Amino acid sequence: MNPVERVLYQELTQLLDRLATSVPDGSLERIRATNPTLRARLDDAEVNLAAAREALLEGYGRWRRALEDVENLWALAAWRSAAAEEPAEQTPPLAA
Repeated sequence: MNPVERVLYQELTQLLDRLATSVPDGSLERIRATNPTLRARLDDAEVNLAAAREALLEGYGRWRRALEDVENLWALAAWRSAAAEEPAEQTPPLAA
């Protein structure tokens, strides 16, 4: 689990804990029966939450790849710089 997944998991767990202490048992069934509009809004909100989570994880993946690209390019630059500083081997002059 990457750091972003841990944060999202922790926040979702905290939400569920708060809901467990404040929402009475059987509420979902009562909402379905008495207020289908509210149920539809809850469904939409949960879909939006899942989509936002997915977008964050995708963005974090892009972030990690960009970090690796920068690190690799700096390593290449350092390697090329070190190679350029090495003295060139002296080759004996060719006889004419």
